[in-house]
Amino acid sequence: MGTIQVIFSVILSIAVLIGISMMSKVKTAVTGNLISALAILIGIVATLLLSGVVSAWTIYPAMIIGLLIGSLIARKVKMIQMPQTVALFNGLGGGASALVGIMTALLYGFTVEELNVFSTHGAKFIMFTSLLAIAVGMTTLIGSLVAAGKLSRILNQRPMIWPGHSSITILLIILTFVFIILGTIDGWVNVPYIIGVLVTSSFFGLFFSVRVGGADMPITISLLNSLSGVAGAIAGMAISNIFLVAVGGIVGASGLLLTQIMCRAMNRNLMSILLGGTSKQPINTQKEEKLGEEKITDSPSAEEKVIEEKPVAQRNPGEILAMAKDVIIVPGYGMALAQAQHLVKLLADKLAAKGVRVRFAIHPVAGRMPGHMNVLLAEADVPYEQLFEMETINEDFAKTDAVVVIGANDVMNPAARNAEGTPIYGMPVLSVDQAPEVIICNFDLKPGYAGVENPLYSRKEGVYLLLGDAKESLNKLITQF
Repeated sequence: MGTIQVIFSVILSIAVLIGISMMSKVKTAVTGNLISALAILIGIVATLLLSGVVSAWTIYPAMIIGLLIGSLIARKVKMIQMPQTVALFNGLGGGASALVGIMTALLYGFTVEELNVFSTHGAKFIMFTSLLAIAVGMTTLIGSLVAAGKLSRILNQRPMIWPGHSSITILLIILTFVFIILGTIDGWVNVPYIIGVLVTSSFFGLFFSVRVGGADMPITISLLNSLSGVAGAIAGMAISNIFLVAVGGIVGASGLLLTQIMCRAMNRNLMSILLGGTSKQPINTQKEEKLGEEKITDSPSAEEKVIEEKPVAQRNPGEILAMAKDVIIVPGYGMALAQAQHLVKLLADKLAAKGVRVRFAIHPVAGRMPGHMNVLLAEADVPYEQLFEMETINEDFAKTDAVVVIGANDVMNPAARNAEGTPIYGMPVLSVDQAPEVIICNFDLKPGYAGVENPLYSRKEGVYLLLGDAKESLNKLITQF
């Protein structure tokens, strides 16, 4: 490995770190993203030149095809589709690392056996890292595809638990490492080991991801993002590419830190998520199966109408906001579905113009990926200073004048405090139920993604239900004060 390559790798890795750091602030996020992307581009060009494969013309048609596909996706994908798009990209990164591992393992085996180029120690290290890259890469690929399928409603969004699920998951982990160790010890290529790692790690990715549901999905996406970086770093070790090792390590570390932060905020255990320990079925399974059909209707059910028509409000929601001096807005996935963030900004501006203190309460897993609500609100030019994390604002719900909920359910469901055996039990939630006046702009009163009914909807005083499309509800609300 040449000195020039090491110097380039260090400089470009620092540039990537600077870009990631800038992404943490709204004002510098776009610039930070461009810096990181430019560093990766320079790294690709430097790798082609320094590795001596610049003359391999077959690389360039593949790069052009990938560029066109990526550009098309970037232009066509909607903001609401961003979570499944991120999950898909995570999977593709893992798949690419697995492919590098497969080709390196095959090439290494034949080279060692026929040409005897590598030392025994070096050969075993290459075989070990190649097989490990396959394992992590395939776990990331299959897990991400399942996550993307759940987010896009191609697959059932509820936790899927099969007979002996946890035991089989643990067995798959053990078998994967057994194949990796045997393949490393053997000393020359043995295709059954590669196939064994491929199969067991792929099934592990399937078994751990199908069991994820409800509030654990954002944590899972951040974990898969971390795994895609880890897979890239391991693949870099296998092919002795220090830049790939460095960037993969940065992505893996940042993703893992985010995962750990979210696990603490959600009162979750990372190993439990991997083994499906926190994704339990709702208590009332018969009713939840019916609700799990995910059918959207234009009008509430009979049960919902009873709740909606109960005499809970002596004033209309507009009067509540007109008299308020402090308002907290809680955005959720329903806001993203309705693309109502611009109307939410209009509501906040109108309140602020009347001297009302307006803040946004952001739950760590609101939406379907980390930072989902922040991105949507930034798109609508909501000042970052108005966004408050759950632990910062939770105590203020009891002291505020009114709360406006826009398409949120699980993140404010008080059942999380006592509904044992449900996917959200033990999850810290926004204390919306402690507010004196709560205006809820949700599509209907069905349980959220976790499948747990929200008792706040049936509160007899201080709850105002504006059911239907969030845009229509917000338009009505804006004109009422």
